[in-house]
Amino acid sequence: MAHHHHHHPPAGDLPGEAPLDAANQSLADAMRASFNILKFIMFVLIVLYMFSGVRCIDENEEAVVFRFGKLLPTVRGSGPSMAFPYPIDETLTFATKKNSAFRSMHHWPKVKEGQQNEPLNKVRSGRAIDPAVDGSLLTADSGIVHIQWDVKYRVEDLRQYVINVGDESTTEVEGLITSILNDATINLVANYSAQDVTRGMTTELAIKVRSKVNDRLERLRTGVRVVALDIPHSSVPGPTMVAFDNVANAQNDRDKSVQEAQQDKNKILNATAGVAWRKLITHSDANRQKSVGLLDRLDEAIANGDEAAKTALEAEIDDLLEHEVSGLAGQRIRLARGYYTQVVQQIDGDVDQYHAVLDEYLASPELLVHRLWEQTRQRVLRLPGVTKHFVAGAADELRIHVEPDPEQKKQDEIERLQKEAEGYKFAPEQKLHGIMP
Repeated sequence: MAHHHHHHPPAGDLPGEAPLDAANQSLADAMRASFNILKFIMFVLIVLYMFSGVRCIDENEEAVVFRFGKLLPTVRGSGPSMAFPYPIDETLTFATKKNSAFRSMHHWPKVKEGQQNEPLNKVRSGRAIDPAVDGSLLTADSGIVHIQWDVKYRVEDLRQYVINVGDESTTEVEGLITSILNDATINLVANYSAQDVTRGMTTELAIKVRSKVNDRLERLRTGVRVVALDIPHSSVPGPTMVAFDNVANAQNDRDKSVQEAQQDKNKILNATAGVAWRKLITHSDANRQKSVGLLDRLDEAIANGDEAAKTALEAEIDDLLEHEVSGLAGQRIRLARGYYTQVVQQIDGDVDQYHAVLDEYLASPELLVHRLWEQTRQRVLRLPGVTKHFVAGAADELRIHVEPDPEQKKQDEIERLQKEAEGYKFAPEQKLHGIMP
């Protein structure tokens, strides 16, 4: 069997081709090697392109994938994310697990860079407002104020955010929030005074503005929520600061005086009647809820001629005074109650003694009168503060000019002060009873 061997002659050995010299042969080998390297690089690039859709999502991020421009329904969490290479798939990542922040200066005067945190009286003390470049707000008392806002927001619904707001850039979402924030601020600040906006009620204002902004963001289906809204700086215009501070200081002094007077009033009322005064006197509590006291209700019932209400209120007041009132008034009521009891007992004793001597009087009136007179005279002579003068029986007439005894007067005053110090202000005066020994 015949074998045919085909021989491939080297370059330059082909019929009609001149053999290559050494230089050309080297160039050909180099080109052949370069082509092989290029094929390897192209293979590597193709492999890299095929895996270019694979992303590793950070733990603070979420991702969505567009396939041929259409948003896929699944939101991808942290970890590896598989997708086809661009332009088949396009993956967008967003930091949805942490807050983003920016500062809004739309309602603040124009200042130089780095002066945003400086007080206006230092950087804009005498400069008038230029509406073309300076932001400002009108208040309910026809005042002008300036406000800065510190905004913290978060993407909570990534699909709504991507569909209705924008891409990975924060420019569009911050512009949207700023626009809604400006509208809410203008609307709400118009309900507050300049004093409230700059000093008194900034926290309340920030809460209301944030609520209004979030309501609008939700209605627009943005998937974004403002999680914090603060007023780092608020001020009246620079040229009016001195006058405004003087007014504010005067108002603070007034409020302080009113508060001190209110505290003194409560202190006096508590010392006078204890906590029961709150039921007797009309007052407003800490929540500004007005409570009409029993005394004012009684006055109203009397003015209206309502006898039934008058009787019921008088009974309620008497019961309150009897059982709940403390302090000085309660002490006086208890002393009066004790004095009443003592007088009644004394009268009952007098009545009992009267009945005890009635039979003796009916039997011998003169003898009873003489005995009682002698007993009364002896008791009078034993009383403190009584000055005794003895007159000789043989004297026909004796005239004595008697001045008050200073020692006796001093002793009486000491005893009176001691009794008052002990709270015994309702002690019954000592009286002489014709029938008491």
